[in-house]
Amino acid sequence: LKPINCRIFSRAMVEPKQRTAKDVLEGLRAYMEDDDFLLDISCWAWEYSQKFPYEPVSRWEHPLEFTKLHNEYRELFEGRVDEFLEQEGVNIKHVLDDVAQEMKDNPGETRALIDSLAASEDYLAFCKYMQQVRIRRDWAEGRESIPVSDDSETIQAPSGLEKVPEEPATLDDME
Repeated sequence: LKPINCRIFSRAMVEPKQRTAKDVLEGLRAYMEDDDFLLDISCWAWEYSQKFPYEPVSRWEHPLEFTKLHNEYRELFEGRVDEFLEQEGVNIKHVLDDVAQEMKDNPGETRALIDSLAASEDYLAFCKYMQQVRIRRDWAEGRESIPVSDDSETIQAPSGLEKVPEEPATLDDME
């Protein structure tokens, strides 16, 4: 029997494991998919959705209030990311290179996270999302929505439960 080097063993027990970019991204994804957070986002959107017109976003003037709402929406996501990084003690500057490499090597699951975070930055995508929420709200409250068509996409009034757009269950569904 060989003696165990206690110094190496004890150091391994004390030093925390270095988190890989994949670990960080998987943890962040789970944190962003928390039911309470998704409910907060849904409630926030439900509250402000009626301010958004039915017409395609390219056909109406965008008041400053919508830019302010978009900034609030972005802050909800950014705050959640910052909260995760702080709780986990992750210094994002140290893992950014690893994250970029992880995205190249394994674009699947973590790609949806990055896409959803990037989508929160896209103002026109935000406006379309708010219109979809408005249509769901109108349906839930028994009001008929006005069908709207655009060259690129159509937003129609739901006529039954099967036509109500569903809330994304995960970040993958937000693509």
